[in-house]
Formats: sequence, structure tokens, C-alpha cells
Amino acid sequence: AERKAFADYKQQVDPHQRFNAGKLLEGGDLSKAYTPSFGLMDAESLILQQSAIGSIADSFANCLRCGKCKPVCATHSPRANLLYSPRDKILATSLLIEAFLYEEQTRRGVSIAHWEEFEDVADHCTVCHKCVSPCPVNIDFGEVSMAMRDLLRRMGKKSFNPGTAASMFFLNATNPQTIKMARTLMMDWGYKAQRIGHELFKRLAKRQTAKPPPTLGKPALREQVIHFVNKKMPGNLPKKTARALLDIEDANYVPIIRDPVKSSADSEAVFYFPGCGSERLFSQVGLATQAMLWHVGVQTVLPPGYLCCGYPQRGSGQFDKADKIITDNRVLFHRVANTLNYLDIKTVVVSCGTCYDQLAGYEFEKIFPGCRILDIHEFLLEKGVQLQGVTGLRYMYHDPCHSPMKRHNPMKVVNQLVNSELNGQVEKNDRCCGESGTLAISRPDISTQVRFRKEEEMRKGVQKIRAAATVEQPVLTNAAAGVLAAVAAPEVKILTACPSCLQGLMRFQEDTEVKADYIVVELARNILGENWLEGYVAKANQGGIERVLV
Repeated sequence: AERKAFADYKQQVDPHQRFNAGKLLEGGDLSKAYTPSFGLMDAESLILQQSAIGSIADSFANCLRCGKCKPVCATHSPRANLLYSPRDKILATSLLIEAFLYEEQTRRGVSIAHWEEFEDVADHCTVCHKCVSPCPVNIDFGEVSMAMRDLLRRMGKKSFNPGTAASMFFLNATNPQTIKMARTLMMDWGYKAQRIGHELFKRLAKRQTAKPPPTLGKPALREQVIHFVNKKMPGNLPKKTARALLDIEDANYVPIIRDPVKSSADSEAVFYFPGCGSERLFSQVGLATQAMLWHVGVQTVLPPGYLCCGYPQRGSGQFDKADKIITDNRVLFHRVANTLNYLDIKTVVVSCGTCYDQLAGYEFEKIFPGCRILDIHEFLLEKGVQLQGVTGLRYMYHDPCHSPMKRHNPMKVVNQLVNSELNGQVEKNDRCCGESGTLAISRPDISTQVRFRKEEEMRKGVQKIRAAATVEQPVLTNAAAGVLAAVAAPEVKILTACPSCLQGLMRFQEDTEVKADYIVVELARNILGENWLEGYVAKANQGGIERVLV
């Protein structure tokens, strides 16, 4: 009876049998089913066992297709024409793997178009790992995306991307002269050219950012150029790296920085790993971290020479390069620990969440016995550092995808550091900034879509803060008449704790009128004074740096 009712309904709505012809109807057995792979399953299993594609298929085989990952995914934003949630990418990747297997077995050769689609799916991921939390079966599509990129690279199917190549060259470099040259070409000249391009194409860019086009495959060159310049790169960056300013670029020496007045060789010592973003790009972040450690009377041990943690290489699918960097770093850190065993280092400080995530696998407890890894902001919180005056600003906080604050709630840390009782409650501003390491350089079209959602959140956050400030601060212009004056809208600044996010948030300033800065830089400016950077560099260079041969 049930099947007859269904058959009658099916005949009514689909009389020509265009959808699922014969399904659940009389005579609808498997005799007419097109199942070419069923006869090839033995060969399929062999191919999967002998290829890396099998491990990729296994990593998401348990997906329930529930879609709980969609609300938190940075690459799922329907209003921005971005529909690449992990659920949808798993469906697409499963179909592509099926196509690979069928073509491999029938000896047709795998279609180039399929590899391009595979790469496109892998590109649509910011590697934020936020999809793991809501997933009932703990699938981390960030790890899957990195494995897909590594597979493409090893098979020689990964297309050349000049943005990725330039970024990796800058991050892989360890020679001070090479870094200086790359910084001049990319940050000084490149950023300046991008800002000029932004002014030239501003009108086209506004149209593009207001309603981002879909990104199925890579767009044409003209569109990609507009995507690249639609948000202005930050200007007025420090002219030199942190190491160049302090003359500690020699990789044969370990710098130990201490205030000769406040501290001695017996004072608490920390090992500070600045990472690429805080040292090579936004050197004010690394210097602010050192300045605040100097301020609280702590000895700061820096690694010898320029080092990268290895995460960017892993994120772009260069697993072998990442493993080499990690191994070299761990060996070097053991040498540093043996040389400086008299300092009894118990804390490894970082100023970047991505570095934190990578260093967590370095087994530092075997390098500095009994040590812990701690973000600079949590360390300063432990030392009782706090803004003591009213800054005249209201703050929002952008918690990075790779949040460095693991021991305390990030919002609690930020509110205590900026003294929310005097400067107002800090509001959390959600969603990915769109920079995502090298994503904004390698696939600016995807970044445009991700930023669309972030800009919405920033505007909402500013409106909320200003509305609350208007309610909190009524001003009587005529006390007798009880006339209320309009309160000037407070200036809003957005703080973060990730160098890549800092660049991403700075690119919103022109459109949202919200300045972006690092928490530790804001602390240094308000506690040590406007000229904190020049003052710290001058004091450190006047007998504040000890160089120990490794």
C-alpha cells in the first residue's frame, strides 16, 4: 500500500521518470544500475593501499554528512558566494577519489581537470581547525587539506603560484642579507605597489567586495589582480627586522637580553621564540615582547639566528621541508639548552599562536626540563601587568584561529590586561580575518569572500560599542532644562595576538575606520610611552645584550 501511494505520487509529480528512474517502483532492481566500480573493487583496494590517496580517504571516511561544521567554517559564507564547508568538500573529494580510481583502473589516465578540481578543494581551507570541535566524529579538515596539498606536490600536480613561492622563499630564508633583500622587495616595494594599485582600482574593488563572486576554480588574471588590491596592505612598517635593530643576526651566538639595573644573571630567564611574523615582518611585535619582558625584570634568551617554526611549510603541503626545519630546530635548541643550563629556563614564551601549535610538538620538556610554553600575554598577566590609565579608546578583540592563549580564557586575559574597569569591557569580534598566513597572497579571490563576513562582524561590533557608550554617557548641556547633548562616538581599536591576523585586520581600516594593533604593542605604548621602541632599542644596545657562543 505504501509503495502504491508513492508510485501514484511519483507519477503525478514526475510522469516522465526524469528523477531516479525506476527507484522504489515495480521492477526497480539493480539490473539497470550503472555501477562500473563494483567490478573493480579488488583493484580499487590495492590502489588505495599503495597510494597516499587512501590515507586521505580514510581520514574523512566516518563523516556523517550532518553539516555541523558549516556555522564555524571560514570558507562557508553563503552571502559571499562561498560554499566550501568541510561537509561539502568531503562530498566533492569523495567523488574525485572515485573518479581517480576509475580512471586509474581503466587505464585512461587521470584527467588533468580532476587534479585541478582536487587542488581547488584543497585551496579552499584556512587551516583554522575550527571544524573539529562541533564534529561528532572528530574530523579535522585542516589536516585533510594539508595532506591533499602535500599529495599534489609529491605527484607533481600542484600548480605554480608566485604568491606562495615568494612567501615560502621569505619564510625559508635564514641568511640575514637574503632576508633583508626579500623584505625590501616584498614589504617595501611590493606593499607600496599594492597600495598604489588599490588607489587605481578602488572603484572596481568596492563593487567586488560588496558582492564577492563565486570561486569555482581560479579566476581570470584581471579579476585576480582586483582581488589582490581590493584591501590596502599596511604601510609604515618598521624598516628593519628586530634582530637587525639589535645587531643579533649572527647565528653562531645566543643573545641574552636583560636590564642591567633591574635584573642579574640569577634573575628568572625565559626562552622567547619570536617566529617569522613577529621578527621578520611586524618586528614591532617582537620588540614589544622583549621590551615588556625587560620591563618586568626577566632575562630573555633568543634563538641564534632567524628561525621559522615549520608550520607555514606544513600548511602549504611541504611536509618534508617542515620535518627538516622542525628537526634542525630541535637539535639547535638542545645545544642552546646545554650551553645555558646554568639559567634554569622554565618558560618558553611565544607571541604567535601558530608558533605555539607547532612548538607544542617539539617536546620542550626534554629540552628545558620542567618548562612550559606560554603566550606573552598570559605571562604578563601572571606578572600583574595592566594598563593603569584611561586610554580614551574602546577595544574589540579578534581571537586568532590559532589562538596562543591556552591556559586562560582569551577574553579574560585581554580584559584584565587593558583594565576593562577603566577602559570598558572588551568585546570579542568573531570570524576569520581572511589573511590566513599566505592565503591572501596565494588565493586572494578566496580571501575576498572570507573577509566579506569579517567586515560584517567588525561593523556590528563597532555599532554595538558606540550604542552602549551613548547610553552610558549622557551629557547635560543645560542642567536646568535637562537637555542632553550628543556624545561623541568613541574611537574603537581592534586588538589581536597573531602577526598574520594583524596584517589582515589592518587591511580593514579604510573601510571600517577601525585601527588594528597587537595587545603587547598597545601595552608597551601605554606603559612605556609613545617612544617605547626607540627607547628599548637604545637601552638594549647599551650593555643590555650578552652574546654567548653556541
